[in-house]
Amino acid sequence: MSNSLPQTMKAVQLIKYKQKYEVREIAVPKLGEGDLLVKMGAAGYCHTDYQVWEGVYESETPIVPSHEPVGTIAAIGAKAEALGKWKVGQRVGVVMFKNACRHCIGCDTTKDVRFCKNNQIAGLKHDGGMAEFMLADPDETVLLPDNVSFEQAAPLLCAGATTWAALMAANVLGGLPVGIIGIGGLGAYAVQFAKALGHSVVAIDNRSEGRELAAEIPLPADLVIDYNDKNAVLSIKDWAGRDGLAAVLVCTDNVEATEWSLNLLRPHGVVVPVGLPVEGFKFSAFTLIFSELVIKGSLVATKLQIEDMLQVVAKFGIKNQIRTVGMDDAPKLPEMYMDAHLKGRLVLKF
Repeated sequence: MSNSLPQTMKAVQLIKYKQKYEVREIAVPKLGEGDLLVKMGAAGYCHTDYQVWEGVYESETPIVPSHEPVGTIAAIGAKAEALGKWKVGQRVGVVMFKNACRHCIGCDTTKDVRFCKNNQIAGLKHDGGMAEFMLADPDETVLLPDNVSFEQAAPLLCAGATTWAALMAANVLGGLPVGIIGIGGLGAYAVQFAKALGHSVVAIDNRSEGRELAAEIPLPADLVIDYNDKNAVLSIKDWAGRDGLAAVLVCTDNVEATEWSLNLLRPHGVVVPVGLPVEGFKFSAFTLIFSELVIKGSLVATKLQIEDMLQVVAKFGIKNQIRTVGMDDAPKLPEMYMDAHLKGRLVLKF
């Protein structure tokens, strides 16, 4: 590690589940030969971070939150430098899943770090981005477009990557109508990605803030519907034609809304649930089977998919509504996240 780098840093840490985060002084992580050391520019706060705070993932503590980290390369290990791609000063995003072992059954079966049995998951199983520095895997790090700020880039590493992957999983031909349920931090990206790929889009939310956001984003929805409208299904099907939507992305963990989404689909339609309700999903067997619908699981995007997504973001000027906070406000993040009137994403800015 360069002698010009500090030995200690400020970091947000979860010490005990459901207790306020603490801002502590801890050691700067030691740079390994195969690592990048990234000086953080911003780190997003996601629903998964909230679940880690609750103890859903039984993460070991203390742990530094956030799997939406972006920043600038501060130091490069010898083996990483030998790859010839990375330079100090480059603006990068650190992908959530990293450091595949390459010898477990998951690696052998899929060749995909997301399914490695021994991987590191930033903010869940390994320290994340809410610290002044973090380690990155050079194989799971992406360059950021010059025209995308750190605070706009951070949520793209999970919220953006998750909805982009879901849209890819739906595998719907361009031009066909798509529905997005839940226009918050994820849904705002899903609407814009679908629009950028040529789909007509209906945005559905039970909150006025979500419906407003669907109309305010750079690529707004073609139709905005109140989930509580008793005529919502009929209105959406009339708008879509051909007996309904080709696909629905459900960007909420509301179990009832996820089951309801099947009613919007035409035969052979696809629903991709993005939310992770702890209690699991419930679907109507009759709606599912008699219309031969598909319920498709989708994880966060791969590195290659994220690189494609970032090109689309840069080309179409895709943005989300961002509320930035400083490190001193980090202990309030769970409370801020659960505010029913929150629009867009929470981002810790350094």
